[in-house]
Amino acid sequence: MKNFIHQLKFDVESHSVLKSKWLLDRRETLSFEDLLLWLSQEYFVSIGFVDWFLLVATKTRDQKAKIVLVENIWEELGEGKIADTHVSILTEFLNQLKFDFSTHQILPETENYLDKMKSVIDLGFYYGLGALGPANEYLLKLEYSQIANAYQKLKKEFGLPEGKFFQVNLDADEGHSKRMFDLIEEVSLTETAKEQVIEGNRLALEARKDFYLGLSRLDEIKRGPISNGIV
Repeated sequence: MKNFIHQLKFDVESHSVLKSKWLLDRRETLSFEDLLLWLSQEYFVSIGFVDWFLLVATKTRDQKAKIVLVENIWEELGEGKIADTHVSILTEFLNQLKFDFSTHQILPETENYLDKMKSVIDLGFYYGLGALGPANEYLLKLEYSQIANAYQKLKKEFGLPEGKFFQVNLDADEGHSKRMFDLIEEVSLTETAKEQVIEGNRLALEARKDFYLGLSRLDEIKRGPISNGIV
């Protein structure tokens, strides 16, 4: 069983989504505009994230599994305190950064990602566990750490807010991913169940690539035809 969990983690760590051009380019240099763009699109993901967990919880009669899923979401929802929900913390962060919510729009690629995640979860409980555990809680820890590190440099340069959003999410993802892996290990007792978890993980990781395709598309537009070598 340990090999099974190791495989799930390896599939995330080695996936091309963590090597997307947009993400790699921002490891060293993250502009203020890059930060706002990433946060503004992650805002929509944060809203969908809660729904995904609730949907997966409806797909099992296992009471312990429901408890684990709901515990994760209860913490995501600030344990009942509106100001402490992850969406509220992100909203406050964007307000501190003077983001103009009147212009806030979801990119088509971000919407595609959300739709694909819903489709993976619709396949069944074990697919959903793969999509939420390794391909979200564990993946986001690896993604967020890259953006958070780049933000520290930006913060010092421009005197930006502390960035509580990053720390809250990194702390939560650490505990939540362990909780999800423990659950996956406990309930995936058949080869079919394990295969479905692995496939849910794979499909969700592929879907996440759409998120960065949208950010990269805006990069191409910003650079324009001349800088892209087009006359």
